[in-house]
Amino acid sequence: HTVDTPLGKKTSVDQSSCNLDSSCLEGDCPSFMTVAVQAGSPDKGTATSPTGDDLPDPTPLTDTDIFDLRLAGIGGTGVVTAAQLLGTAAMLDGVDVRGLDQTGLSQKAGPVVSDLRLSRSTEMSSNLLGRGEADVILAFDLLVAADYRALAGATKEHTVVVASTTSTPTGAMVGHPESEGPSVVELIARLDDNTRAGSNRFVDAGSITLGLLGSSEQANVFILGVAVQAGLIPVTPAALERAITLNGVAVDANLAAFRWGRAWTLDPERVEASTSPTSTGRTLMELPELPDSLRAAVSSQIGDTVLTGVIEALAADLVGYQDRKCAADFVETVGFVCAAEQQVAPGSTRLTEAMARGLHKLTAYKDEYEVARLLSGSDSRALIEAVGGQGAKATWHLHPPLLQALGVGRKLRIPSNLGRPVMALLRLGRHLRGTPIDPFGRTRVRRLERMMLGEYQLAIATVVDSLSAENLDEAVNMATSAMAVRGFEDLKLQRGKVFLEDLRRYLAGATN
Repeated sequence: HTVDTPLGKKTSVDQSSCNLDSSCLEGDCPSFMTVAVQAGSPDKGTATSPTGDDLPDPTPLTDTDIFDLRLAGIGGTGVVTAAQLLGTAAMLDGVDVRGLDQTGLSQKAGPVVSDLRLSRSTEMSSNLLGRGEADVILAFDLLVAADYRALAGATKEHTVVVASTTSTPTGAMVGHPESEGPSVVELIARLDDNTRAGSNRFVDAGSITLGLLGSSEQANVFILGVAVQAGLIPVTPAALERAITLNGVAVDANLAAFRWGRAWTLDPERVEASTSPTSTGRTLMELPELPDSLRAAVSSQIGDTVLTGVIEALAADLVGYQDRKCAADFVETVGFVCAAEQQVAPGSTRLTEAMARGLHKLTAYKDEYEVARLLSGSDSRALIEAVGGQGAKATWHLHPPLLQALGVGRKLRIPSNLGRPVMALLRLGRHLRGTPIDPFGRTRVRRLERMMLGEYQLAIATVVDSLSAENLDEAVNMATSAMAVRGFEDLKLQRGKVFLEDLRRYLAGATN
């Protein structure tokens, strides 16, 4: 999944939705880490789960003989499982159940809709909900639930939505991190416009279950708890708990999530206050301290703007990546662009930010020295413990481009406790980066990285010399194009070639 950081969008492995086939270990990534999880880890939160006896029985809000329910979410997150749990619970309560899972071609990260029809006495002719027939929509994912196909079953008069506001990347978003869908606010508004807005309930189920249980895998069951306790689904809590037990998968965690969902319906503030802020399982690299001289340089060249914090973060990263001189050169170039932009568009910072992010990305490419810095730092140890618990052991799966160029097709497996001293030593070799004696600098990808940086710096100088209010948008597009150079090895070579071709066309047009 992509994560927004001060350095831009970064890729993070979401342990809650990770595939179990370990195919990622064979991917074309030069550095990969596996963690041996210790018993009882990671931290499952500090709050004590409520028991069934602590929670009052819900008051059913519907007395209709036929009850129609639609569940909508992302494939691979347990939408069909949630439907099966509800169906089993209803049958245990003596209710006739009909269901239809509409998975299409989706197995993971695609839209999934499941319909359930419950009846105590009337014989049902179909297991598919008709237009406007849904009494309740359980929205495990807002994007899927707000789609016109899922909303076809809703009406403003009687359909109620219980939704998780946790964002789950679709398959397209995973493959293209730069793509953005509608905001949570927009999706909620779309659901409210088509259902009983005053009765709808929205909760960040993923974050709450992550904070309470150490994993967001039980988010859908949490939503079931919310809906059942609110009296929106005609099944008893005891029957649903029995269905969870019969399912036999992560029984204790799912029972806890269901009960926490019921408790949230009764007292949202208390439940949210019980979540552990340290249970996120995600640690971002701490940036080095920016020297006062560089901080002053940023302030004098950029001014006191919102952009100042971004430039300081990027410069601080370059101090750790290479040295102060590298960061100082970066700040000087960004200041050069900022001054030119203010002359043609006072108050605008679009070009300056785009240039700064593009220049930083092309400067701080992840070579062997940078991978060594990331793996040997204290934040790497913190990340290992966040995933696997105190004292957890990790194994690095490394495939340096140099070894690949020499015909070594398999990754090296190195225990982190043995490899950390070697990585700390390799990190010191960053001063050889880009020099004639750099032992890693002759591979195709390293030569390409240096070429892209050099031509981008030339493009910056060309842009500044010819910048005007009329070509500002074109300059911003050129500057932003550097962010598309992502990936490793063959993928980076392909995208880098496209980037250079586009950059050269821009320069040819700018100089004519």
